This record gives sequence, C-alpha cells and structure tokens, in this order.
Amino acid sequence: MSHSHNQLVEQSICSMCHNKRPKLDWTVRDFTYAELHAATQGFSVKNFLSEGGFGSVYKGEILGQKIAVKQCIHANHKQEKEFKSEVDALTKARHQNVVVFLGFCSEGNNRFLVYEFVCNGSLDQHLSQHSRKPLCWQDRVRVANGAAKGLLYLHQNNIIHRDIKPNNILLTHDCEVLLGDFGLAKIVSEEFSCSIECPGNLEYWAPEYAASGKVSNKTDVYSFGVVLVELITGMKTTDKRLGGKNLVGWARPLLRQGNCQKLVDGRIMDSHDCHQLFWLSRLAGNCLNKDPHKRLDMNTVVKALTHIEEGCSGCIVGKDSIAMSSYSKSKDDMQDSSESDDESGNIGTSSITANCKNLKL
Repeated sequence: MSHSHNQLVEQSICSMCHNKRPKLDWTVRDFTYAELHAATQGFSVKNFLSEGGFGSVYKGEILGQKIAVKQCIHANHKQEKEFKSEVDALTKARHQNVVVFLGFCSEGNNRFLVYEFVCNGSLDQHLSQHSRKPLCWQDRVRVANGAAKGLLYLHQNNIIHRDIKPNNILLTHDCEVLLGDFGLAKIVSEEFSCSIECPGNLEYWAPEYAASGKVSNKTDVYSFGVVLVELITGMKTTDKRLGGKNLVGWARPLLRQGNCQKLVDGRIMDSHDCHQLFWLSRLAGNCLNKDPHKRLDMNTVVKALTHIEEGCSGCIVGKDSIAMSSYSKSKDDMQDSSESDDESGNIGTSSITANCKNLKL
C-alpha cells in the first residue's frame, strides 16, 4: 500500500467553528484509560455524542486537539473481534474523506477507539425531516462525491467497509465529508467474495449479501446506491411516507423511468439542478443493480459524480464510457414495476425534457 499520496495534505480548519483536522500522518497512539478519562471530563453527559450497538461516543480534547472517543462494549468474542477489525482497518487508512484514526486504548477490560472530532454531525441528521436547515442540492451532490472518493480509497487499499449508511458519513460545517465507523470493515488481499456473518442494517444490504453472506466491493457499492437515493429523496430507508414499502423497492421503478418529479425531496424542489438530478438518479440505479457483476465499481462512480458536480452531465457516457444510459434490467427488476422503459432500459432525452418541464426550476 502506498502511504505517500495523502501524507502531505494540508490541515483544514472549519470556517464556522474553527475546528482543526489532524495531520494525515501515520501515527497511531496507544492511549491510557486515565488520558481518555481526563480528556472527556470523566465521560461526562455534556460530552456525550451518540450511542450505538457498540457503546457510546464522547467528545474530548487532548493537547488542543478535539477528539471523539468511542467506548466499545466487549461482553463477547464477536465484539472483541469487531474492535480489532476496526483498529486494523483504520490503521491502514489515511485519506481526506476518511475519519482520522488517532489511536486506541486496550487496558484491562477497557476498549476505546480515538478519532478526530468531526464538527457537524452525520448525514442522517442533515437529511432528517426534523432538520431546521436541510442540505441544499449542491451540498448533497458534494456529499455524494466526497463519500464516493473515501470509499474508492478504501477499495483501492483492499478495505471493504460493510456499513455504508448516512449515520456513518460525517460532515464538517464546510461540508467536507468523512467516512466513519469501521467496526464491520474487512481487509481482503484481493478482489474476491468471502462468506461471512451478515451484520449491519438490513435496508442497506445487497441482495447477494442478504441471501448468502457473500461480501465484496460491490456490496459497498449497493449500500452507496441506497445512500444516493436518500440524498435525492430526503427519505429514510423505512420512511413512513412510503406506506410500508422500503425505500429501494419504492424508488427502483421511478429511477428506471427517470421520474424526477416523484423522486426529488420536496424541500429542495425549487433549488435543485434538473440534469444533475437525472444523472444522479441514473447513477443510483446502476449502483442498485441486483446483479453485482453489472453494478458499477467505485472508480466509475467517482468519475461520474465528478462530472455531475462539475455540471458536465451531457458528456458522462461518451467521455468515460459509463454505462448509465444503458441500464439493462434483469427479470427481477422487471417484476419490481409494471412500467418499463424501452428494450435497452434507456431513458431518452425527451424523458429528461418532459420531466424538467414538470419541475419548478
């Protein structure tokens, strides 16, 4: 693995809260319990950030550096395994779109992971219907691109994340994007599928993952496709507005039809870019292909998102040979919807135009 690419990236400072990101060097510290106890003021309630199946996360500060301390519950072998897996994966990951792992504590029965503090919470908070200021369209495209770059870096370094979802996509106030929570990450020596237990959130599982526990880079791509749908719609995977359907089942026929009007989050109906929306929808559809061999890889996804963010939507297919406009449907896909596109699965320019006319732009 090459370490040189991201070592010298300049430290960024949040323009709003002035939180400084740590340097992307390869130093990983072995913290003592006493250090972390002092840094979090005794793991006080006022420093509590979040809680999950693993335990609690607390905000702290050491030598002027704000940190997030993840307290890991280790009542069984599986949780000890997840702790070691996360340490192993994070020690090998340094990228501007991956949360910086600063060190760990493994003292007696105490298990803690120490990360940089990310100042503006997780993506799910900003997409929530309860958010006072939901993400604007351009920030959603930026988040998609940043998360994709972080995921591509992991795949290039043989790390499968296995738990891509909005809760694990962290943001700064400047909308810098960082992937977090590597408790389920798996390091593989090459591109292949291996049989494992199925952890994580069912709504983000690829079909082959749910059916047989097979995992590969393409299972991450599927999860990322679900996140793209959440960015487009502003809905959770089990949103009440879906009438009992899951988000992917509801969205799949709309993605195929290019039905922008029904997909886009109503809170940004007046401010999104119609062509970016169309191509982002096509990209999501390809990431969600039920056949992992037909799913895009993250290198192609990043190229597509870069074009979309730069507004070059018209040349995505021609320039990079991205097969987003020839999304071929399997028999399973056909059963998801009584409506269909043309025989090749194409959505023509007229469909884009028709949908754009129906939108408030």
